Amino acid sequence: MKARKCVCKIRVSCNFDEMLHEIFCGYMALFLTEKKPVPPPREAFGNAVEFSTIAELDNIAADVDSMRIQSLLICERVLGIHHKDTLFRLMFRGASYADSLQLQRCIDLWCLALEVRVEKHSILHSETCITAQAIVKMMLDSIDKHIHMMPNEIVDQDTPRFLDVYSVFRLLTRNINESRQYLTIRPVHRKQQENFDRMLKCITHLIYLLVTTAKSEKEKQMVSEAVTELVQSNIRSACTNDTLLHLSVSRLNVIKSGYFSDDNNLTVIFPSLEVVELLLACGADVNARNESKSTPLHIASMPYNFNGRLVHTLLENGAHLDQPNRADDRPMNMISANPGNEIYLINYISLKCLASTVITKYRIPYRNQIPKTLEMFVRQHEA
Repeated sequence: MKARKCVCKIRVSCNFDEMLHEIFCGYMALFLTEKKPVPPPREAFGNAVEFSTIAELDNIAADVDSMRIQSLLICERVLGIHHKDTLFRLMFRGASYADSLQLQRCIDLWCLALEVRVEKHSILHSETCITAQAIVKMMLDSIDKHIHMMPNEIVDQDTPRFLDVYSVFRLLTRNINESRQYLTIRPVHRKQQENFDRMLKCITHLIYLLVTTAKSEKEKQMVSEAVTELVQSNIRSACTNDTLLHLSVSRLNVIKSGYFSDDNNLTVIFPSLEVVELLLACGADVNARNESKSTPLHIASMPYNFNGRLVHTLLENGAHLDQPNRADDRPMNMISANPGNEIYLINYISLKCLASTVITKYRIPYRNQIPKTLEMFVRQHEA
């Protein structure tokens, strides 16, 4: 049998323990063996590849960041990208980048983790939801830093990048209809419903980020097409049946993430006039009703949500002032009672609306006695 060639290049003295020498040589031969399988280069890792020689390892030994990336590469090769420990390391390493204000590196790793989790599970899974919330909150915090930065403060103005926001938006909305259908299968798990609603909140915040980061006409066109596609799917929340427009006018639409310790100091984005205008331009139903039969105007008319310009925009796009919800509350009454209101409501009340209100109030029979289009209009004024 042919003897194995020694790879350690150590001259063995006559007093050297031959058994230890064999063990050492065997270990070195195994260490220098080609590593399989070889994971594909990933942009999130800076397209780095795992070292294959001692010299390559020596070259990066003093670079802490490179060594950490090597640990991720080895973890992916040994455990696989879908393993829970690999995903945990991606999130942990991203958080360490965030602590050192390397926000783009953090976003890159967390986006990879989100992509894997959506592929492995779905957007209904708790870990997927937590990852999405962490990414969106990181992006929101980056935008907030740009707005409130000090004159001598150094902040990466290119974070978040439009393509990162767009890719996360497309990832979360790609199979959202399918995920919503799963929630109609009995028994329905409450946790999955809550996760879906949290995802919708993430999506509305991503729309805000898309509006904020889209600079060129091409990017704005991409945003318009993506949001139009989502609006046409008529996606609604699982618990309260809210539309995207309902969520976009509510101050309660906030992102919380367990990866951050400052969730008591939440960045409040909504109500957002820019997002509302985009949704309306993309075909959102301004008079859609949720579980409590409230329209977006009902939500926007509440004192803690009230924004005069936003309410005016809804009215200009055909929102009904006298449409009651299940509690028989009407936006007209809530807006007129608001001391900050400067909108002349009489300009948005039609004779047709007043007649419909009288018909429903006094329960005057109207079905099969008026045209079907008018029947639908009168029905909208029923509590």
